Amino acid sequence: MEIKQTMYMEDPDVERTREIYAAREPEIERYLDMRGRVNSWPLRKRESRDIILGYLVSAFEEGRSYTEKEVNELLDRYIVFNDPATVRRVLCDYAYLKRTRDGSRYWRER
Repeated sequence: MEIKQTMYMEDPDVERTREIYAAREPEIERYLDMRGRVNSWPLRKRESRDIILGYLVSAFEEGRSYTEKEVNELLDRYIVFNDPATVRRVLCDYAYLKRTRDGSRYWRER
């Protein structure tokens, strides 16, 4: 009987973000899969929400401006569910990301 292992490609940027963020907020591990992607979205509890959104925004460079497409592509690397638009909106709603009025540019201030 042959046992097949699921192969996956590691993303060094995600791994680095995970290491850095987990060092100061170890609770994040509860919400991540083995590749460092958010696999749980319990936003009703403020503490859980802040941990998850803090992790996601830590993937963005401070002072850099991103297009909507770049934000979506980055978020796709950090979440298992296929809905970066919702995650992007939540990051903006809770002021983790800022955006221009027309939504053409996004940035992290913290």
